[in-house]
Amino acid sequence: MRRDVNKQYRYLINTDQDNLEVHDLDNEQTGENECQINDIIKSGNAKYLLIPDNISALKEWITRNPSYDGCKYCLEKEHRK
Repeated sequence: MRRDVNKQYRYLINTDQDNLEVHDLDNEQTGENECQINDIIKSGNAKYLLIPDNISALKEWITRNPSYDGCKYCLEKEHRK
């Protein structure tokens, strides 16, 4: 579920150095051990990606930022680590 004021940003990154990952807010998995977006936001480790709303732009961003990984729950195809 998109959370920014205008609900325009689809992707959110977790900037915690132990969990550098990208989440797809349109495919958020809310189970107990799945995406923990609310906790990421509460901890101050959330940042919205200012990229176009499509998977091609996300793949390009991940290629340019290899420290980040796709979430294994909401971006399974982009999960590498």
